[in-house]
Amino acid sequence: MSKAPRILIVGGVAAGASAATKARRTNEQAEIIVYEKGPYISFANCGLPYYLSGDIGNRDSLLVVTPSLMSKRFNLQVRTEHEVLAVDAPNHTISVRGPQGDEFVDHYDKLILATGSSPIRPRLPGVGGPDIHTLTTIPDAEEIRRTVEGPRLPRHALVVGLGPIGLEVVEALLARRISVTLVDMMPQVLPGLDPEMAAPIAKHLANAGAELILGDAVAAFHQPRPHVATLASGKHVPFDLAVLSIGVRPNLELPRSAGLSIGEAGGVVVDDRMQTSVPDILAAGDIVESAHLVTGRKVRMPLAGPANRQGRVAGATAAGGDLRFGGVLGTFIVRVGEMATGKTGLSEREAREAELDYWASLTHSPDHATYFPGSTMMAVKLVVERGSGRLLGAQVTGRSGVDKRLDVFATAIAARMTVEDLTELDLAYAPPFSSARDPVIMSGLAASNIVRGQVKAMTPAQLLDLMGSPADTGRSLRLLDVRTDQEYVRGAITGAIHIPLDQLRERLQEVTGGDPNATTVVYCRSGQRSYQAARILDQHGMGDLHNLAGGYLSYLAERDARRVAGDKAT
Repeated sequence: MSKAPRILIVGGVAAGASAATKARRTNEQAEIIVYEKGPYISFANCGLPYYLSGDIGNRDSLLVVTPSLMSKRFNLQVRTEHEVLAVDAPNHTISVRGPQGDEFVDHYDKLILATGSSPIRPRLPGVGGPDIHTLTTIPDAEEIRRTVEGPRLPRHALVVGLGPIGLEVVEALLARRISVTLVDMMPQVLPGLDPEMAAPIAKHLANAGAELILGDAVAAFHQPRPHVATLASGKHVPFDLAVLSIGVRPNLELPRSAGLSIGEAGGVVVDDRMQTSVPDILAAGDIVESAHLVTGRKVRMPLAGPANRQGRVAGATAAGGDLRFGGVLGTFIVRVGEMATGKTGLSEREAREAELDYWASLTHSPDHATYFPGSTMMAVKLVVERGSGRLLGAQVTGRSGVDKRLDVFATAIAARMTVEDLTELDLAYAPPFSSARDPVIMSGLAASNIVRGQVKAMTPAQLLDLMGSPADTGRSLRLLDVRTDQEYVRGAITGAIHIPLDQLRERLQEVTGGDPNATTVVYCRSGQRSYQAARILDQHGMGDLHNLAGGYLSYLAERDARRVAGDKAT
């Protein structure tokens, strides 16, 4: 390649804009041209729900960089409202349609495709109605915001799809005092999480006034006003405004026209320098496949963080540099009202689908020192590789500090740390921010006890399965509640023996008597006191003994999730 390559980039936003600026920083002599189909070269699409809510008041705040600033600062050409129609790879050319409908051909030495993704809009009767929207661009957000601020204010909104964007839209609409009904064919909100970690979010939404209809799907939209959505179950949901947040699909028309290889995960196949199967064509962002850092499997992760990193690598490669893209974890976080939740690495479901040998640990810890005002509980779930103790995934749900803990876990997974390594972390501590034993460290301590064989853990899901079909195990089940009398009277697991922890040594016979082969499960509110009880019982010869991971709090979350999903066994 010559010292002054001609680099064409198709698409802006996260991957394309990052590629353009990195290419310039890598090679001052390169000729760089960015073609963008829409009117904006780089905007904060993750901020769109917050523009809808009014948290972001000015639309211009969403513009990360304008075409004029980008052109001047980085000495490149930005051509918005130019649609690239096709790629002729053998001749190193692209066909372009300009804003006036004129078509022309441009040539490249290196081509970077960052065509992104488009929202899924199912082919349903009435889906093209004027009050049915998606939210992926600034014009989308402006149209919805005009509706919610217009003269004919919507009284009831319908949101279809309960992933992170869908829930952020719900939060925005509730903030504007619009009644909201949420519909999703999955049995839980945030399907990327395990059920017991998502259940508190669903409960929080319901308490905020949202109506959740899970395990159902929209079959048709009826126009004109009053609008009604008919669900597969036959239910009818009236609405003035609907937002579809079902997901996105990659824009692969250009990659296919260029003859690029498409992988099993449905994305463009690239190497770690973002080079495709066709010479001199690179790709980045939502359209590509990446290696998952835990499983090594190829996945598509349409997230802003990976897209920025991939674009940076693609730009450097095209301009003669040598950067590498390592892979993805799929780390995400979402705020829902006063709560937040997120995940990094593998969920328990994903670990099971990947056929990994794993176990899970659940803890509940205060987000900062309990003696400092405002402390609230935070739920942490770890997915751990059996034998090695390597951390495979983490989920966190709470009201404050969720982001900090997720970032620590993401770093730990990328570094291939074990749960015992977590116990040795030297994390920032002051009463307003954390405890001397941060929730990350507490989760590591609980999991390390399992690794060392000091306790066997049973998750609430495993317990509920066992309670639903005890005959399958050939063993009787014995539940021991070691909470206080006040806690016990407010609610307990049916059939549990109640002995407060401080009385356990004096009342051991009540537990050790009876069937010596019974499976004994000890629980408290969060799993800490029951661990202490389990250590006492283990050293008094108790046989098949388990601590209930996450305690009664996680049991309730799992039970609630199953009730929503229609599991009558609980």
